[in-house]
Amino acid sequence: MKAIYLEHFGGPEVLLHGERPTPEPADDQVLIEVHAAGVNPRDWMLREGTYFARRLVGGPPIIPGSDVSGVVAEVGAKVTGFRVGDPVVAMQSILGRMGGYAEYIAVKEGCVAHKPAGVSHVAAAALPVAGLTAWQALFEIAKVGSGAVMTVVGAAGGVGHLAVQLGRWAGVDMVGVCGPENLDFVRGLGARLVVDRRAENFLDVVSAQDLVFDTIGRERFGKVIRVLTPHGVQITTVPTPAALAEGLLARLRGGPRLATVLVKPRQADLTSLLQLTAAGDLRPEIAGVYPLADAAEAQRVSRTFRTRGKLVLSVRS
Repeated sequence: MKAIYLEHFGGPEVLLHGERPTPEPADDQVLIEVHAAGVNPRDWMLREGTYFARRLVGGPPIIPGSDVSGVVAEVGAKVTGFRVGDPVVAMQSILGRMGGYAEYIAVKEGCVAHKPAGVSHVAAAALPVAGLTAWQALFEIAKVGSGAVMTVVGAAGGVGHLAVQLGRWAGVDMVGVCGPENLDFVRGLGARLVVDRRAENFLDVVSAQDLVFDTIGRERFGKVIRVLTPHGVQITTVPTPAALAEGLLARLRGGPRLATVLVKPRQADLTSLLQLTAAGDLRPEIAGVYPLADAAEAQRVSRTFRTRGKLVLSVRS
């Protein structure tokens, strides 16, 4: 099969486009013929050797990529929920060694969901990592619901723009923080208030927040705590040692919390995201679609942190 892979860490130039062995599914796995694959910061972090879980991915050669949409090509002996020919969406687990930038990928059945007919492969491939991160942050960690007040930092990005829409769907009072070029975009997603991060500090604008969702991982808890309710939480997507230590100390003190969302590839959560997308309640913004061979360029764009929405690789037209 054709795939993008790397044999050592480095810049975009280390990504190779060539032949790799087609994986054979284990008894509990589904082999997916990939039509589209999502591009995430974890992909270029892995390529650079800075991804926090890189050792769990295994040694080279490594095929990056966690998000795929495609069609079932083969099922393992113990798989009961899928058949050959089913359109599916999946998020590969870290222990699955990634593998999304390829024509085929083998994924455990519990990480796979049926793709609704009305959702394209490109839109579906944009959902798993970013959508599951937002879903689990909002509804598992923070447990926000109707009437809650929430700020999303990085509201136009891959995770952020989905978090704003999920909050709107759940009846949350949404505040979005983004650059000036994205103010109207974030407002259109459902944010009641949009803060231009270059013109003002959102901490001087908001108060009594049930959740501050920092999708960029740059906001210090010591400053954010003053705008949280006594039971509020700041959630970061970046699991740094400092954030983990601060989170532990906050739990010991009581009051506002700091938590890190470590996304999990849950079939039920992914199914919910796909159903909302099919119903029109969730719309992944596609910033660009690149041929598989141009994965290096897609990663360069992702690395700028200026992407509105998601980048996707087209593996099969």
